[in-house]
Amino acid sequence: MKLNRKSFGVKLWLYFVGFAAIIFAALWLLQTVFLQSFYNSMAIHNIKQVALQIAEQQDSDVLDSLIEDYALEYSLLIFLTDWNGNVIYSADEHSSVYEKHQNWNIENNSEGNPYRNSDEPMNWQIGAYRNLPQNYSDFLEQLSSSQDGTIGFPTENNTAYVYGMVLPDSVQFGSEKAVLYISMQLGAVGATTSILRIQLIWVTFVSFVIAFIIAYFLSRQFSRPIFAISTQAKRMVTGEFVGDYERGFCQELDNLSATLEETTAALQQLENARRELLANVSHDLRTPLTMIKGYAEMIRDISWNDESRRDDDLAIIIREADRLTGLVNDILEYSAMQSRNLSVEFESLDLSSIVQCVAEQFIPLCEQSDCEIKISLEPRQWVNGNEKLLKRVLYNLIDNAVSHSGNNKIYVSLREAGLGVRVEIRDYGPGIPDEELPYIWDRYFTSKNRRSDINKSGLGLAITKSILLMLEADFGVDSKLGQGSIFWFELKKVTPEPKAEEGRMKK
Repeated sequence: MKLNRKSFGVKLWLYFVGFAAIIFAALWLLQTVFLQSFYNSMAIHNIKQVALQIAEQQDSDVLDSLIEDYALEYSLLIFLTDWNGNVIYSADEHSSVYEKHQNWNIENNSEGNPYRNSDEPMNWQIGAYRNLPQNYSDFLEQLSSSQDGTIGFPTENNTAYVYGMVLPDSVQFGSEKAVLYISMQLGAVGATTSILRIQLIWVTFVSFVIAFIIAYFLSRQFSRPIFAISTQAKRMVTGEFVGDYERGFCQELDNLSATLEETTAALQQLENARRELLANVSHDLRTPLTMIKGYAEMIRDISWNDESRRDDDLAIIIREADRLTGLVNDILEYSAMQSRNLSVEFESLDLSSIVQCVAEQFIPLCEQSDCEIKISLEPRQWVNGNEKLLKRVLYNLIDNAVSHSGNNKIYVSLREAGLGVRVEIRDYGPGIPDEELPYIWDRYFTSKNRRSDINKSGLGLAITKSILLMLEADFGVDSKLGQGSIFWFELKKVTPEPKAEEGRMKK
């Protein structure tokens, strides 16, 4: 199976392995190439610190123990001498048992100890068995010529580092200053490097094997939810909108899943709107188009020379064309609302004025239909809404009442109801059966089940419902057979804005 280097899992695996390689490369450099330099710098630092500690503790009664401890801890060779090269004290990392003397007047120094000011016995260990380093006289000469009383230098073959210091005046050493000589082997790290190199080979091999395994499982763990999300997203291409995306691995992928779920819901809604639009076109446009085509053919084949019949056929064509125009407008408006492509701008409105304006438009129509419209409004009832959409709702509801009222009266009322404003449109038509009430707001329900005017698209109440949902209004219908119906909706009452109130007063 060929690996895809651009895939997330392979890239994560390569990055992890590359990171492990960089870490081990740095470890190899530090433990082999730069180990000697690092060791030398730390060794020189430790030598200087030991010299300072000895200088500070030179009057201490336990100075001999301190020197022994420093020599053992840091693997040092320490000499304490005078300017003539006479050894006062010495120690190295192998110091164990030395001959202890009770005073400074020892047989090896017939002139006595010139650094003692009293005859009190001292528990000093004399390093008489250690020979001074070669060229010690050169060391003393360089130290005497230094400006700050200290010198430090590596030996010719860089196998050791030598540090010297002139100790300040001390009670123990008399008026003449003593000399401190410290040296440390630097070449010992070479053997350590060889051991470390062998150890690093094994550690690197084992660690790389572990890193490869961990990288493989990590890449699979990270790529699995991404692959699952990608697979689900691809199913949208075939029209299968699955909204349950995988969650729980990490916050970023959860956010991606949430975004894809929102996208899936939006695409599902658009797909439903598209299907509804196609259904609307096929359902509503077929009849008028068939009639227009049929009567046009009749004019061409039959009534072309019969002026009276031709005018009747043309009138039918015009009527069906008008009906077709209305159907198309309703379909487009309903589809736009279902896909939520309409942006609604809210403002403070005097609902009483809007209801009055729309209701008065139906007075001439009601007079032609021998029905009467009664308007009862409480003035200055302000709501937050959209004037154009509210007029469309009122027009649909009143037109629906006129269509089903017969020769009876229609009541349009507006009143304050608690914290809201309630609008009711009542007719005294045949009413709606209880079993049909849950479906009265569905598209095409009226035209299919209640046999209303053929010019009605059956989308009026469906459009009304969509608008009221957009306006966040409560709405419903109360109806009984033989007693008519009451369609109502409620909007929350608001305090009018000063500009809106001022504009209403001017009108």
